[in-house]
Amino acid sequence: MKTAAAFLVVLAVAGCTSQSREDIFPPDTSADAAACREEARRDPALRDLRHSTFIGFQAQEERVRNEIVATQRRTYFDCMALRGHARQGRVERVRR
Repeated sequence: MKTAAAFLVVLAVAGCTSQSREDIFPPDTSADAAACREEARRDPALRDLRHSTFIGFQAQEERVRNEIVATQRRTYFDCMALRGHARQGRVERVRR
């Protein structure tokens, strides 16, 4: 019973993010972008973050939501970089 209740709470917290999925990822309709979005949504690190939420502690819930978004974005941009796409709007690091 406790497992089912905890699962429902985790789903509720995950569904109540302040940003929609469209806001998290840049608008790109390429096949690589779709694959990277899916990879970012299935990142194993997200499972650990979602399980670290304490119910009723709003500051911690907000911190976890922000970490989830940051992890998804990092995974997405890392995937795009591996597929040969440069991140737009940034200065690339000098490689030596």
